[in-house]
Amino acid sequence: MEIQKHVINETAWVELYHQNSPALSQDNPLPALIICPGGSYEHISERESEPLAFAFLAQGYQVFILNYTVMNKGTHHNFLNQNLQEVRAVFELINKHHRTWNIDPQKVFLLGCSAGGHLAASYCTSHPFYQAKGLLLCYPVTSFSLGWPKEHAHFNFSLEDCSIYDSNLAISAHTPPTFIWHTGSDLTVPIANSLVFCEHLAKVQVPFEAHFFEKGPHGLGLANRATAPTERHFVPDVQRWFPWALNWLERRLKK
Repeated sequence: MEIQKHVINETAWVELYHQNSPALSQDNPLPALIICPGGSYEHISERESEPLAFAFLAQGYQVFILNYTVMNKGTHHNFLNQNLQEVRAVFELINKHHRTWNIDPQKVFLLGCSAGGHLAASYCTSHPFYQAKGLLLCYPVTSFSLGWPKEHAHFNFSLEDCSIYDSNLAISAHTPPTFIWHTGSDLTVPIANSLVFCEHLAKVQVPFEAHFFEKGPHGLGLANRATAPTERHFVPDVQRWFPWALNWLERRLKK
């Protein structure tokens, strides 16, 4: 395994966690997963980065962690649309180097946590040139009017029309199949974000699988000791989302 860093622009880069065993054959390329960690658009969450990368790497995925533009990188402009271009840049890299990296470019999934879930959902509902095979959302923000942020002053730039950042309103029949999970006791990003997203997926008959857990704070990641900053973030019941997601991914790979 090796880790490669590829610069996208002055405030964004992507890290590839690459399986390069001689046993791997170009005749049998691997699926890939692009991870958009959370961090409230302020920073990039480490707990939703490398631990997730290693978990999926061990299951036979080439994994990319997108360190997208956020506020703690010295930005004071509205970078939300720029973030979408940064996701597209990762797809472009994959399409350019897929043979070298032993990736099937038709089997690339996008996963987002929290604010990274907002980015992933926004990308997949924006009719992009490079579309994901499937979308995985972990306790995502899907709209800025469903409890996060608590106030728009959270951003260090102005948001004149928040509805244009509402991924729920942009869902169409072209939105990829989705796996989504959330906890009912999430006080940071209310579960309504996921419920409304599922409602809109159902309206246009986009296949989805949803799992809602009774208890667990925001930002659980894998909900195990690898991603638990406190004891309350260690929630064995919620750990089930990962094997369920793997099963969902395998079903998508067969389609």
